[in-house]
Amino acid sequence: MSKLCSWLKCSAITLGLISSLVVAPVVLAADATKPATAVPATVAAPIAAQIQSAKQQPTKVLNGAFLTSLYDMNTNNNTFRADLWLWFRHDKAQELKPLKSRELANARDFKTSLENSKDVGGERYHAEKIQGTFNYGWDVRNFPFDRHELQIRVEESQQEIDKLVYLADTTNTAIDPSINIEGWRIDKIKVAADTRLYASSFGEGDSAKSEYGTNVISLFIERDAMGLFWKLLAAVYIAFLISTLSYFMDPSKDGIFNGRIGLLVGMTFAVIINSQRVASTLGQSTAFTLADKIHILTLGMILVALTASLISRHRHLTNRGAEATRDDRRIAISMIAIYVLANVVMIALAATAS
Repeated sequence: MSKLCSWLKCSAITLGLISSLVVAPVVLAADATKPATAVPATVAAPIAAQIQSAKQQPTKVLNGAFLTSLYDMNTNNNTFRADLWLWFRHDKAQELKPLKSRELANARDFKTSLENSKDVGGERYHAEKIQGTFNYGWDVRNFPFDRHELQIRVEESQQEIDKLVYLADTTNTAIDPSINIEGWRIDKIKVAADTRLYASSFGEGDSAKSEYGTNVISLFIERDAMGLFWKLLAAVYIAFLISTLSYFMDPSKDGIFNGRIGLLVGMTFAVIINSQRVASTLGQSTAFTLADKIHILTLGMILVALTASLISRHRHLTNRGAEATRDDRRIAISMIAIYVLANVVMIALAATAS
């Protein structure tokens, strides 16, 4: 009996082993025919977009400046000169040479010195000293109350903005407080990131345009106006006041009438000579400045006084002396009021212009 039980157990074990060997491959084969579980599209799309975006991110280069000198503001040549430190910082993993690829887009000429490159933490730092002459279109229409935004444009010349962009180092960009320019006041310095779009690819590919990163360094200055204003125009106002005395000179007498005309002619020459002096101070300019307006207004007032003198002389000769004297006084008061009002308006507009 015991032998029979042992035989039955051995048979059961053997059958179990045979079944497992037969069934397991079938199950594995069936599982292999099932499709693999796919990543949902709503998950895969953002991941792909992030990977693509990471690949397309341009290299960022931080750029700033420190102005050490500003001089030779030349309205004749439309230039100014400046000395400044210029620096660039970027991830040191990027092999960049910004001191070689940068361009001073509005520089007429410049020279560099004291170039320096070194690693600072995880960044690479590049710096250089620049002395240059920069183009600037001087708008002197409000002279001597003119204000200006002088610009130095730092532009990448090798890689377009899809590969490299400039960022503005607003924290460290500054101006030396010891700078003193006679006749001028420096308000502030500012740096701002920008781009420069060209209507050409410069022969690289079929595109009709290209765009490069730029930083604009802006220097806000204004003329020290009041002292210069009175220095240049006090003679004009004196000439006008003297010319108004002619209204109180009796033209009925030949000697006085001749003196009246001579006075006005002399004031005319005085205003013209002063106008030339102002022009020599400002330099050659085709702009119609505030000083030009005041000179022309004064010449107009003298012309009115000359005309009034001739009319008054004629009235005295035709026995209308009382009428002529009365009108001379009225014209004098009117011309003074118009002159003062016109000057106030023109000066206020010039002084408050942005």
